[in-house]
Amino acid sequence: MNKTPSKGSGAAFVQGASLTPNDKLVEWLDKQKLDGKPRLVRLPLVLPKGQLGYDISKARIGGSPDALEIYADDSALGVGLADRAADNCDDAPTCAFWVEGYWRGKQLAGLQFDVNKAEVLPPDQVASATFAEVEGESGN
Repeated sequence: MNKTPSKGSGAAFVQGASLTPNDKLVEWLDKQKLDGKPRLVRLPLVLPKGQLGYDISKARIGGSPDALEIYADDSALGVGLADRAADNCDDAPTCAFWVEGYWRGKQLAGLQFDVNKAEVLPPDQVASATFAEVEGESGN
């Protein structure tokens, strides 16, 4: 298995579903449970810049034009994603992060991902981030 060490949590992640097509990605994310509890997932998340700054309610998983749009709940972070984007991406039209957290699926705000950790994903690496990742099970 392809394991990728994360700089964020120290967990080892294994490659999961392709980010496209959207319906297959959602299906895969919905299944990421272990003993009935959500598994830790790592995703490339791209925030668009709106009139009032970067918008976590229109975050996209990956850099493709038809990437899945979700709400990124960043309430677990000390500094929110929009503030991190403003600090790291200046006036760029988008700002990307590798985020770790838990898929919540369909919620009142639409499809939701709860972000626990985030690190900036350099613009030149967004196009190559084409798969979701899931924390490997012990012994893998």
